[in-house]
Amino acid sequence: MLIIRTLPYSTEEITQIVAIRAKTEGIDVEDAALIKLAALGETASLRYSVQLLTPSRILATTQGREAISAADVEEANKLFFDAKTSAKILAEQGDKYLL
Repeated sequence: MLIIRTLPYSTEEITQIVAIRAKTEGIDVEDAALIKLAALGETASLRYSVQLLTPSRILATTQGREAISAADVEEANKLFFDAKTSAKILAEQGDKYLL
């Protein structure tokens, strides 16, 4: 059996990955928004920060802007939960939901 040790991504690596993903999807992102997305990638997950690109772009477009701002990322983050937060809420308040 082969065991391969993996390490979490650094902030710089998360920033690069999100920037590449945004470029691939044709999304303009301000530097401050990239920093915010990278911070969310560290605290929540890389997947969550990448998934916030689309709702953040929708919020920016709704405001008549081409590029995603840090405020758009913050607003999108308030609208959605990452998997860890969602699981925590469900564990704490599971009796309030239908099974």
